[in-house]
Amino acid sequence: MKRIILASGSEARKNIVSSLGIPFEIMPANIDEKSIINPDSAKRAELIAIAKAEKVANSIDEAIIISADTFCIHKSGKTLEKPEGLADAKEMLLLQSGSEDSILSGFCYIDKYINFRFSDTSVTTVKFRHFTEQEIDLYIQNMPVLTWSGAFYPGLPYGASLVQEIKGSLTGFLYGLPTEILISRLAKSGIGLSPKQ
Repeated sequence: MKRIILASGSEARKNIVSSLGIPFEIMPANIDEKSIINPDSAKRAELIAIAKAEKVANSIDEAIIISADTFCIHKSGKTLEKPEGLADAKEMLLLQSGSEDSILSGFCYIDKYINFRFSDTSVTTVKFRHFTEQEIDLYIQNMPVLTWSGAFYPGLPYGASLVQEIKGSLTGFLYGLPTEILISRLAKSGIGLSPKQ
């Protein structure tokens, strides 16, 4: 049995990998993400995911390491990471109301058993419906918006209701891990799935 490690403490990523029915461990890779700079936002997301995977890979002889990093880019070009406070969260949500984001999910997969590695970034375009200022105020009072890039999380029912339409990776958007990429990499490593609820 090959050892599989998810280099992330994200509950959303844990849930989506669990649904594949494969045994895995969680080993968050704590790196200084702000030190990784690149003018291309998609490339930066990929480089952060690579840095996370490599940090774990360097401490283990044999394993498959899966890592990811996700952040939002508003159509204005502004990067929307985790808000610094509720006022910042409100500003982000007002900006996104009736507008569009690109959700970038950097991904890295390292299989040390067969000396294989892969990295990429999935891009999902998200169009939001219009929401009122009162709705935003209630949302930030009742949701842990400071824990989410862009101050929203579509994996919860009300967060999903903010979205009008998407184009791109559904799992990259909902869970910060594009499983359409992951599953084909697992197959290359000889890992079969056993889907579960």
